[in-house]
Amino acid sequence: MYQRGIRATSLDDVLLVAGAGKSQLYHYFATKDEVVAAVLEHQLAAVLEQQGDFRLGTWTGLRAWFDALLEGQRARGYHGCPVGSLAAEMSAMGAQLAGRVGTAFARWETTLEVGFSEMRSHARLRPAVRPKLLATVTLAQIQGGYLLSTASQDLQPMRHALDAAYTSLRSFAP
Repeated sequence: MYQRGIRATSLDDVLLVAGAGKSQLYHYFATKDEVVAAVLEHQLAAVLEQQGDFRLGTWTGLRAWFDALLEGQRARGYHGCPVGSLAAEMSAMGAQLAGRVGTAFARWETTLEVGFSEMRSHARLRPAVRPKLLATVTLAQIQGGYLLSTASQDLQPMRHALDAAYTSLRSFAP
């Protein structure tokens, strides 16, 4: 689904890759929408696990994570964000899946907010900084970088977006 798109991936395609039968699939999932929601959750878990390898409460950790995002985009062949690529298609598939997308991004945003809160509490960011706002803007810059990089099949737009995000964040340092 991440590689081909949700609509272009049938449940038979999923079963073929999984090496499972329809009865197994329907034992766990009643509809394709449930499978799609599980794929989104899996992708988000992978993104957050990778992000967890970096100390986002430090400038060095944040820069290293941004560099890892760039490397991941290159390594995946400019295929886009593992979450964002699904999100756009899912959001158009009905209110329930759109809600799942909103929840997924809120969870991701919260992890960034925690990192920025830690930076603020350790005087790496000014006291007046609003970590939630920084998290929202940073995630938007990341997603925009992924989108433009994917569209152009070039790493430069994402590199520029992440460099701008980092520079902007550093402007809030004491």
